[in-house]
Amino acid sequence: MSDVVHDSLTTNQIDKIKKIQSTFAEVYPVSLEETITNFKRDQNPDSEIDIWLQMAEAYEKYLTSKQIKLDLNTKKEVYKLILSRSMMSDEEAISNSKLTILTEKEAKEVLSYYSATPDPIDVVKKP
Repeated sequence: MSDVVHDSLTTNQIDKIKKIQSTFAEVYPVSLEETITNFKRDQNPDSEIDIWLQMAEAYEKYLTSKQIKLDLNTKKEVYKLILSRSMMSDEEAISNSKLTILTEKEAKEVLSYYSATPDPIDVVKKP
């Protein structure tokens, strides 16, 4: 975990973070307070918020597209796949996610809802 970079975030940023947190609460149960703190750790929170909003949109679109309600494990796999895709190509995300529930065809459908450019995580070692 990196240190908190921003002491506060704007009301607009907090509103967007609330949307992100509520969208993923079932599959990534982290409190709103912790989610806000995590975004305060980002050098550029607006950029990171935008990525997560795109992920949330893709997640919601996929779930809405299904005729049946998906179980929690399937939703978790969809989330994990979209999270991976935010950092890498479709092919890499499918390969690295080690899917056990979604078929490759379903995984490609999930990813069809997410079109943002991959944004790999930068790892910085502290001295």
